[in-house]
Amino acid sequence: MIPNFCQYMKTLGLKLLTPTTCSWKLLRADWINERYTLYVIVVGCGTTGIKVAEWLMASGAEVTLIEKIAEKQRLADNLLGSVVVLGDGTMIDTQNTAGTERAALFISTLSSDEDNMLACQIAKHHFEVDRTIAMSGNPDNAKLLSLLGIDIVVDVTELITEKIQSLVAPMLVEDL
Repeated sequence: MIPNFCQYMKTLGLKLLTPTTCSWKLLRADWINERYTLYVIVVGCGTTGIKVAEWLMASGAEVTLIEKIAEKQRLADNLLGSVVVLGDGTMIDTQNTAGTERAALFISTLSSDEDNMLACQIAKHHFEVDRTIAMSGNPDNAKLLSLLGIDIVVDVTELITEKIQSLVAPMLVEDL
């Protein structure tokens, strides 16, 4: 982003915030005590879910995590504060307890593509969440998740492959 643009926006009393990479919010600085709060649900307190939640919280978002394993829930609560709902993220009752109806963004980081699909489908169709993001470990499933209406599918296999290719490609080029 161009620094001059940010300064110009500031002089107008406006802020340009990026709590997520999928949407930009342009807000008057005096709205909500000069702070925009994006409410996000993250399903899964594994390494990915915790890292995503930490980043979102550092960006000013309000985050609630859902975790069905009590020990992971306790560890996440100790790390992030009491922000974890104990329960199954693929269940309507658990999502209701987490406040999914007021979420602007729903992210499922479970290890099962099927569970990520189900959790996002419930959030999107039952609670009418605007944006859903699901992780996928299988490229074939990633395509299916997109077809089923998940807004953003993070294909972990593709990301890892692209990273390795970018690191190895320079080694494959011969010097002339």
